[in-house]
Amino acid sequence: MAGDWIAWTKGLTRKLEIHRIAAILGISRNDAACACMAVWEWADDNTHNGDAESVTAAHLSVIVGINGIGEAMSEVGWIISTPEGVSFPNWDRYNSKSAKKRLQTRDRMRRQRANAP
Repeated sequence: MAGDWIAWTKGLTRKLEIHRIAAILGISRNDAACACMAVWEWADDNTHNGDAESVTAAHLSVIVGINGIGEAMSEVGWIISTPEGVSFPNWDRYNSKSAKKRLQTRDRMRRQRANAP
């Protein structure tokens, strides 16, 4: 399906939050980035607006099968725990339908400009 993708941000493995998650979990930066992507993929499939009701950071770790990833993402601010569940900050920037359309348009325009005479 056309919407079955999420954005991988250039430099993700070098972000301070990834360094912190890697240190918390005792894994490499690449593994930490992939673990975050697994959580974001789940959220993309299971939320409409980045809010997962009745889900905790600990649940996310179990759901994606990566011990401690939900808690580590919460510790760095990439997941916000609320009484209702967890929320993914900046959801509209990367994962909403309008964000995906905007990113696709941006990439298409870059390709067109690169191929222009």
